[in-house]
Amino acid sequence: NGQDVSDDVDENVFSSLTSGSRDPLGRLVANMHARTRISSSRGDMARDDGKNSHNDGSVGNDVVGESGAKAEESKKNERTHESIAEECKKLHSQLREAQRECFEINRRIDSWSRLNKDALVSVGQSPPFLHSPFSYTPSSCSSCCYEVTLIILRCLIAVYLANISDSEHTVTKDLVKLLFQEHESMERPLLDLKRRAIIALATSSERASTIILDELRLRLGAAQDITSAEILGKLIELDFPLVDEYIELAVTTLQGVSRR
Repeated sequence: NGQDVSDDVDENVFSSLTSGSRDPLGRLVANMHARTRISSSRGDMARDDGKNSHNDGSVGNDVVGESGAKAEESKKNERTHESIAEECKKLHSQLREAQRECFEINRRIDSWSRLNKDALVSVGQSPPFLHSPFSYTPSSCSSCCYEVTLIILRCLIAVYLANISDSEHTVTKDLVKLLFQEHESMERPLLDLKRRAIIALATSSERASTIILDELRLRLGAAQDITSAEILGKLIELDFPLVDEYIELAVTTLQGVSRR
């Protein structure tokens, strides 16, 4: 627009000069008016350009500010997650350290207890590991507890059969009750191994045989326990010191069933 006005003015001035006008003052005034209009037009255009650039800058600053806020919030969330992870690692490390200290303290207490009992050296049927506190934690994993139980039970049978005289005092009523317990969810290999353990204990140790005989009397006297009857039937076919008492129990059980 400013360029068009400038062209018009130049044409007017040129036409005035070439027309041979005899009024030089009029030509000068017209030229001054034309230049004034050109200056005002250029000033307006400069102001419009300044406003546009200011608006563009404001929009750009808003966009940059919003993106910066999002980036700051994202960094803050990352720092929060990292701090939580570091705190968990720290707590886990402290837990492990506490467990190690607890184990060391228990070991020292056990050593002092054995020292007070003058039992630092194993003599006869008192191996040192029997004086340690029992801290076995059973497995609660549904996928591995079966395999773990089989392995432990096999080791138990092997230890008892290897030297029952040194380990028969570890056979308790609770152990025998656990061996007699059978559930529908148990798999057949585990059931067979538990019955094998009962028969092995009954035929190799008189103390264990007495405990097993008492457990059979309780179970067969209270109800018609099929598991106990099957185990008793296998035991009376074998030769061991208390077999006569087992045969007597079988006869008594049969007489009680016939009376019912």
